[in-house]
Amino acid sequence: MFQFSLEIADQQKEQTMSTDETQAFLDSQAQNRGYSLEMHRIMAEVDLEWAKTYGAFIEATYTGQRTLDRKTKELLQIVVEAALKADVEQIQAHVRVALESGATPTEILEALQAVIAPMGALAFRRGLQAWARETGHLPNE
Repeated sequence: MFQFSLEIADQQKEQTMSTDETQAFLDSQAQNRGYSLEMHRIMAEVDLEWAKTYGAFIEATYTGQRTLDRKTKELLQIVVEAALKADVEQIQAHVRVALESGATPTEILEALQAVIAPMGALAFRRGLQAWARETGHLPNE
């Protein structure tokens, strides 16, 4: 009985440490990216080591400072995600970070307009919806 109680206590301690480590990782990723998506939370909870590896990859290729500044990277993210027809909310997260990184609403809109021919009107529509929601340029109903 005593051994069983110790095992339960050890498991609870590991879960608490794991939960704390997971939350610390998620907090650092949200700070680094400027947003947090449901997929980040799911992966951190079910496979923290993989999520950490993925986070390091994202830092090396996207959020880390290299030659391109964050504003430019966000403009690229917006048009590529619009072209791939990502969820509007995901594109909207990048619009928000682009604005926080110094992009103007007009620059973001022009980036979407500049690639409408190769990405197509349906993809443009998704990007435009994300832009309108984040900048407050929604049409009057």
